[in-house]
Amino acid sequence: MKKFVTVGLVMSCLLSPASVYAAAAGSTALTESAGAADNTAAAFTLELSATEVRRGGGIAISGTAPAGMQDVVLKIVSPNQTVFYVDVITAAEGSYSVNVAIPTSEELAPLGTYTVVAGSGGVQASKTFAVAGDGNNPGNGGNDPDNGGGNPGNGGNDPDNGGGNPGNGGGSGGGSGSSGGGGGTVVTPPKQTGISSGAGQAAAAVIQPEQGQNGSYIVGAGTMAEAAGQAKDAVTIQLPATAGESGAPLEFPAGALKDLQSKRLDLIITSGNHTVRFPAGSIGVSSTKEQSILRFVLNTVMTEEAGKVIEEALQTNADYAATGVVLSVVIQLITDGQVVEIHELDKPASVSIRLTAEQAAKLRASLADVYYVDGKQLQHIGGKLNGDVLTFTAKHFSYYAVLEYSKTFVDLAGHWAEQAVMQLAAKQIVNGVDERHYEPNRAITRAEFVTLIMRSIELTGSASGNTDKNPFTDVAAGQYYTGTIAAAAELGIVTGYDGKFRPADRITREEAVVSLVRAAKYFSLSGKQQGEASFADAGKISSWAAAAVKEAWSAGLIEGDGKAFKPQNPVTRAEVAVMIQRLLGDSL
Repeated sequence: MKKFVTVGLVMSCLLSPASVYAAAAGSTALTESAGAADNTAAAFTLELSATEVRRGGGIAISGTAPAGMQDVVLKIVSPNQTVFYVDVITAAEGSYSVNVAIPTSEELAPLGTYTVVAGSGGVQASKTFAVAGDGNNPGNGGNDPDNGGGNPGNGGNDPDNGGGNPGNGGGSGGGSGSSGGGGGTVVTPPKQTGISSGAGQAAAAVIQPEQGQNGSYIVGAGTMAEAAGQAKDAVTIQLPATAGESGAPLEFPAGALKDLQSKRLDLIITSGNHTVRFPAGSIGVSSTKEQSILRFVLNTVMTEEAGKVIEEALQTNADYAATGVVLSVVIQLITDGQVVEIHELDKPASVSIRLTAEQAAKLRASLADVYYVDGKQLQHIGGKLNGDVLTFTAKHFSYYAVLEYSKTFVDLAGHWAEQAVMQLAAKQIVNGVDERHYEPNRAITRAEFVTLIMRSIELTGSASGNTDKNPFTDVAAGQYYTGTIAAAAELGIVTGYDGKFRPADRITREEAVVSLVRAAKYFSLSGKQQGEASFADAGKISSWAAAAVKEAWSAGLIEGDGKAFKPQNPVTRAEVAVMIQRLLGDSL
């Protein structure tokens, strides 16, 4: 099936091993493959009939493909980084070809450099051409053989530019010839004329969009209203999995989203194994014009571009490793031919990805998590893996990647807390004192302990306390722990001493256990100890901590050293890592 897109950025989402949607406008012409010596890659080529064309003309795109390679995905990216054209071409007898007409409209064909990307089976090539303005005579194809023209009255006879049978070309030169050297059917990207109110089909609150002539999937305002009238809390638009694989966009009138927001209905978009839920009011739509269109593109392939972005980030973060799971999202508002990208959301969206069996098997869940890739920087986002379903929230859309963080410290090699520290470091709960050392035997302060507890609660998403109300007189404003301690106090995890918290004091084992047990209600504990704790120094445990120590033992949160609990001893960095690892349990 052929797919044609006139405007729109690709939003890559993930999980396919190969992609051809990688080049940006202005890139250098090249042929790429997994290895220079690969015969398969060498047999895949891309050729353009011209390096410069004019509006109203056309360009022939062709190439060779190795035996057994049938579908070639072709994409043209415009100078403003939008998708000008996308098509899936069937290769015949080792070659593929298509002619593409360049519209006369400045809106549809802006001047500048266009990048053509073709690929199949993990092999791809890209080249560029320029659009330099209108032809000599847009009505008949002009006389410039480089732009699809020829004899003005016969549609062009130059086989390199889509001409051929003089009777078929009419007055548009390379724009409609069918038997020239370009082969295939010339396709002119259609001008946007609006979306039919009845586009798509609604069954209750679920919409199946229809595919438009330009390859995008469309939903009309009437269909959206029909679904909204039957919805309880959300309207779902179900894109086929192939839409995510090809990067075909979803489009619907911007006013339809405003109607959903007025009814406080969420918008859910699915494509294959991927679901993104936008809460009502999360997407700011400023335009009130009736012709404004919202475009979402879910591309569920690992593109070369995404791979390069992640690889570049990992070069400066050697402890991270890519897993092949990546998400990139772009949302656009199109008004009068002007494209405005919406990056920031007013409310976070919920993302759900069902991993393939192969991905789930390869993923080391205890070390993997979701990161936002911003240039060379990695920002930990955090997610939750329940079986083979990964969920996380996104406040803005760009590249997100699931990465494994395997951090080792020289002073933890062979240590009994090594695995606990590695797992908590992968979830960004604990850090080393520097790049190479953890200092497992160093005592921690009360502020540090509460910070680690609250990071763990945040990881599970089970609670969030108010960070603005600080009940302690000795917790100064503006400290790294100020909001954390306030939130922990509101959740009842800490109470302090006579209005003071003593943040810089070293926390004792019995103090830590009391807070640990109070926090346990925000976690799903599975381990249970048999019998009751029998510590030789049980009589030294403070009365206010005795019940908590018994409960922590029963829940499997503490073990002691086998003989004594040592209630007044300070908690070490190694001990707190093991405590929190047990607290988190299956959440890690």
